[in-house]
Amino acid sequence: ALRGFFRGRMLRLLLIQVQQLKAGLLKAMDSIDDLVDSNRLNVQLLASIPAVLIVYFGTKLFFQSLFSLRTRELKFMPQVHSEMNEYLNKMDRCLLLANHETDRIAIQTADADIPEKRSQPSLNATASLFLQKHDLGEFMLFVHSYLYLLDYGSPPFPSRACDSIHASFQDMLLQGGLSTKRQLDLLTLVKSKHMALLKSI
Repeated sequence: ALRGFFRGRMLRLLLIQVQQLKAGLLKAMDSIDDLVDSNRLNVQLLASIPAVLIVYFGTKLFFQSLFSLRTRELKFMPQVHSEMNEYLNKMDRCLLLANHETDRIAIQTADADIPEKRSQPSLNATASLFLQKHDLGEFMLFVHSYLYLLDYGSPPFPSRACDSIHASFQDMLLQGGLSTKRQLDLLTLVKSKHMALLKSI
């Protein structure tokens, strides 16, 4: 053994073992590099997902806040309640003025000397008991403006009170059509519910 050691056989064996170990390590490192290169796209996608989510939700929250500020214009609740009350008064005025033709025909009929004209109302008088197209469009605009403030007020109004007011407006706008007198009665009911909104907040 000592003779072989001195002749260099052991050294050559050690060098061969080191070279084999080095070759194995280099081969393993090449395999790891290939694996990393093949999965680099997946790793980049996984790393970008949180950033994309943060940007998406941050942008969405920003625009929602901006829209909320622009639509509500930072109005205080008593001011919003007063504006809603103004829309209700406009609805009331619209329904009252829709009957002006009926009042005119009733006065003419009362002044007439022919009894038949007083007992049989004309078709125009009957039609004027309901909202006409131009009056209905104006009335619906006021209803939409009122319900918009009701649904998107901040702080929000109680959901039960909002549902009750929505139901009253649905009854007011039945497909068969209610007379303006019936609609005025329902609008009076809506006004009473509206006055209770501010107390319920």
